[in-house]
Amino acid sequence: MTFRVADSDRRPELFNTGRHVLVDASGAGQGRYCMAAVCIENGEVVQLCSRPCEAYSSVLAEQESIEWALIIWPNALVWNDCIPAIEAALTRQPGLAGQLFWPTPRMRKPFHDMAHSLSVKAREEPTPRQWALIELS
Repeated sequence: MTFRVADSDRRPELFNTGRHVLVDASGAGQGRYCMAAVCIENGEVVQLCSRPCEAYSSVLAEQESIEWALIIWPNALVWNDCIPAIEAALTRQPGLAGQLFWPTPRMRKPFHDMAHSLSVKAREEPTPRQWALIELS
């Protein structure tokens, strides 16, 4: 699959080098969705942010979160755990190859779990927001 990492890179230590944005979208009820991003540079979380989605379906919300990640950190690798479900739509965007990846289950701790927790916490936020790491504790 286009968005899979090599077997040798399927480990959380991959995030210790370079710039990465892990994004997640979650339902906020009544067809509303919220997205969150965890921005990592050389293994350190440097930015946490959330934003309500304009999309009103889970597939479109995940796609919107990917597009948002490319805007907030354009030179980072983008990671989203819903890629297998939306891969057909994503492959129609050739510019994503080499920049967008699916974190395998063993790569998800702790950073993807952090993105998911933040997307759940941010569901009630009506506007985009920056978060402090301590707020996720």
